Amino acid sequence: MIGIDTSTLNKASVSMHRSTNGVQNAVGRLLNSGNSSKSLLDGGDTGGLSMVSRLGAENRSKSQLAKSMQNAVTYIQMQEAGLRKALAIYERMSDLASKAMDPLLSEKVRAELNAEFTSLKADSLSIRKDSFQGQILYDDIAAYVKENISFGEGFTESSVTDPSIGLTVGTITGNPDYNKYYEFEKDVLFTSGDFKMEVNGGGNGERYIIKQGNSTIFDTVNKWATAGTAYTYDFDRFDIKFAPGSTTTFTFTPQSRGNNQDVRGANGTIGKIDPDTLESDDPDDIAPPIDNGIYDNKSKYLANLGLSDDGTSSGMGTRTGEKFTNQGQINTGEASGETTRLTLRVEANSIFQIRASYSTPTEPSNYVDVGDSSNSSVTLDPVGLGLMQNVSIDTANDAADAVSSLAKEIEGIGVQLATLGANMTELEVAEERLNNQVFLTESGISRLTSDILVDESTRLAKEQIRLQSSQALLAQAFSLSENILNTLL
Repeated sequence: MIGIDTSTLNKASVSMHRSTNGVQNAVGRLLNSGNSSKSLLDGGDTGGLSMVSRLGAENRSKSQLAKSMQNAVTYIQMQEAGLRKALAIYERMSDLASKAMDPLLSEKVRAELNAEFTSLKADSLSIRKDSFQGQILYDDIAAYVKENISFGEGFTESSVTDPSIGLTVGTITGNPDYNKYYEFEKDVLFTSGDFKMEVNGGGNGERYIIKQGNSTIFDTVNKWATAGTAYTYDFDRFDIKFAPGSTTTFTFTPQSRGNNQDVRGANGTIGKIDPDTLESDDPDDIAPPIDNGIYDNKSKYLANLGLSDDGTSSGMGTRTGEKFTNQGQINTGEASGETTRLTLRVEANSIFQIRASYSTPTEPSNYVDVGDSSNSSVTLDPVGLGLMQNVSIDTANDAADAVSSLAKEIEGIGVQLATLGANMTELEVAEERLNNQVFLTESGISRLTSDILVDESTRLAKEQIRLQSSQALLAQAFSLSENILNTLL
């Protein structure tokens, strides 16, 4: 019996199977040619795969950064909208204050003006609380208009309880060193800042305490004495810097503007003292003496601070500006940040003088960083709105002061809008730089993978030709065997 050559058929069958698999693989690679990483992996190009993967990751990061920049644009736009709203409020308040400057206004009209003025003031303050995606829009410390808060000009043992200025006077019992306390409590609107205190308690001395809520941030602990009486010779000056999360520090600055002249004058009392000129509003008071360069309190403050004389005229010339925490008899404590209310407490049993004030922090904290240093990073400078401290139109004089204050606030809006303009320009430049980087990265990926489609198309054509050849050979083998069989039969 004559049969088919099985060896030949097996070879042809194996060849066709291999060709079929080759076509299938080539088709798969061709379909994946749009996926550079998959194509390079299929092609065994590990170096190219590594490069493409890294560039792809960078581009995804930059795409996310581009979204952050778009959010930053919205953030700036919301800040601008709030500032322009505040500007409209300030202009209306200025108009009301101008009308309220008339001393002949009836009580009814003034009350109506005051009601609208107060409502607008509340609206302006509420803008400060606006936020975008959890990020506050405004930083009070960046406000154009900021005012110091006085804790008593010419504050003395003769000061009496006055709730209107936040002063409380009370009795201390059971303590031989002190029989009275004096407390000034005020809302300073910030949880951090600088507190300046100049004291003159004379040879007996007083205890001086500064508290934030219930937390003590500065305490002389014991009596702090100076030379002579509280109304002669020199003051001592403390500058206390505090902030939540930071160590409270103070600097001590010896003073030399004083002599043996009693500054109270013939009436025995002292008026309010201008903190800059040191002039009193009481015409009977003695004009402040010239600075004689003599540090009358030298021996006392060096002993109180536990410091040795450094040989300079003040004994502290080499320590100018040095920051202390707990030094000598003085203790400091960290600000709690739980409240914005500060209290200056004096415990005394004799005469004293104090000049004290609070200053807002100088460095804003609400800087917004967009991006990172490895790409296009931008830091948006903060802007702020005024706190409208001590602005009212209760009287004609108050209204005149309000007009002046609001003029500064309106001027400040222009400055803040200019800051936003600079922020937006910086953001636009960074965004353009980022888009260029993305384009260049995509071009790099394209160069690495530009030949993949051509290569895979050529490989598919070859595999198809190989498959067709195998199929033809197998068909020819079957046909030849069939013809031989027919001839024999």
